[in-house]
Amino acid sequence: MSFHIFKYSFKSLLKDRMSLFWLLCFPLILATFFNLAFSNLMSNESFEKVKIAISTDHVVPEGLEEAMKESNLFDISFITEAEAKALLSEKEITGYIKNTHELELVIFDSGLNQSIAKVFLDSYLQVSTTIYNIIDGNPQIIQMGFLENLSLNDGFTEEIPASSSMNMVVVYFFALLAMTCLFSAVAGSYSISIIQANQSTLAARINVAPTPKLKAFLSMISATICFQFMSAIIAITYITQILKIDFGDKILHIGLLCLVGCFTGTMFGTLFGLVVKLKAEIKDMLVSNIIMIMCFLSGMMVLQIKYIVQEKAPIIAYINPANLITDGLYALYYYDTFNRYFLNLALLGGLGLVFCTITILVLRRQKYASI
Repeated sequence: MSFHIFKYSFKSLLKDRMSLFWLLCFPLILATFFNLAFSNLMSNESFEKVKIAISTDHVVPEGLEEAMKESNLFDISFITEAEAKALLSEKEITGYIKNTHELELVIFDSGLNQSIAKVFLDSYLQVSTTIYNIIDGNPQIIQMGFLENLSLNDGFTEEIPASSSMNMVVVYFFALLAMTCLFSAVAGSYSISIIQANQSTLAARINVAPTPKLKAFLSMISATICFQFMSAIIAITYITQILKIDFGDKILHIGLLCLVGCFTGTMFGTLFGLVVKLKAEIKDMLVSNIIMIMCFLSGMMVLQIKYIVQEKAPIIAYINPANLITDGLYALYYYDTFNRYFLNLALLGGLGLVFCTITILVLRRQKYASI
C-alpha cells in the first residue's frame, strides 16, 4: 500500500463537503431527530404496583393477602369501606376489595391496572373454589400432603441470560449505526471511478503513473475505510455521550463490528461501481438508495420490518449487511453470550471478502488498448 496515496485520499475525503455531510454529519443529524422522536417511547421505567385497598369491615378469605403479596403486583392498604370509597373517588387507589357475601372488586373506571386486579381476583377465586371443592369431596387428602403439593411448580422453559436494560428503541439507533458504516459504499464507488481509466481523466492519469493500479486501489480503499470508521466512532460517541443512549459496556466489540461493517460497505460500493457502467453521480445515487433499502429491511424506519424479514425471508436477513450489523449490536446489547455476535461478524466479514475478491479479480484482468 502506498502511504502517499493513502494520505491524499484521506485528505480529499476530509475536504470534500459532500462527503463530510453524508458520511459524517447526516448520521448525527438523523440520530438527533431519532432521540427527539423516541425520547419518551418505551423508557426503562420500573413497574408501579397497583394500589388496592382491602376493606376491614368484613373478614377476607384466608390466603388472599398472602397471595397478593407473593404476586408482587399490588400495593395493599387496609381501610374501611367508607375510606376506600373516598380514595377511589379521588383516584388515589385503583380499586378496593370487599367481602360481604362474596369477594367483590369495586373500581371507578376501566384501565390496565383495573384489568390486572380483576384477572388476579378471578384467578384467585377460581383456584380457591376448586381447592375447597376437592377437599369437601375427599377430606383425607389433606393428610396426604395435598396442600403442600399445591406450591410445587415445574418449569419447562430454559432461561437465557439477557441484559438488564431492555429498551427496544435502541434498535433504531443500531440500524442508524449500520447505515453510517455502509455509507462508505458511496466513497467506495467513487474510488472505482478514479481507478478505471475509461471512467474519468483522473483515472487515466493514475493508470499511466508508475504506481501499480492494484496498489493505488488498495491505498484509496484503506483511506475510505479509515475515514468511515472514524465517522462511526464519532457517531457512537455522540449517541452514547451526548444523547445518552445506552449501547451497553461492550464498546470494543461494537468498534470491531463497525470496522468490519465499514470494510464490507466499502467493498460493496467498489463492486457496484465496477459492475454498473453509468455516470459517477448516478452510481452514487443508486448505491445510496440501495443502502437505505438495506437499512429499511433492518428496522431503521419500521422496527417490525426486521422481524417480518427474519420470519418470512431469513435468507435476506443473512445476506443484508445492514441487518448483520444491527443484529450483531442487538446480540451484544441483550445477551451475555457472544455466539450470535460472532455469527453476524463472520457473515459480515465473509460478504466483504467476497466483494473484495471479485473486485480485485476484475480489476486485474482489465487492460486498455490506449489511454
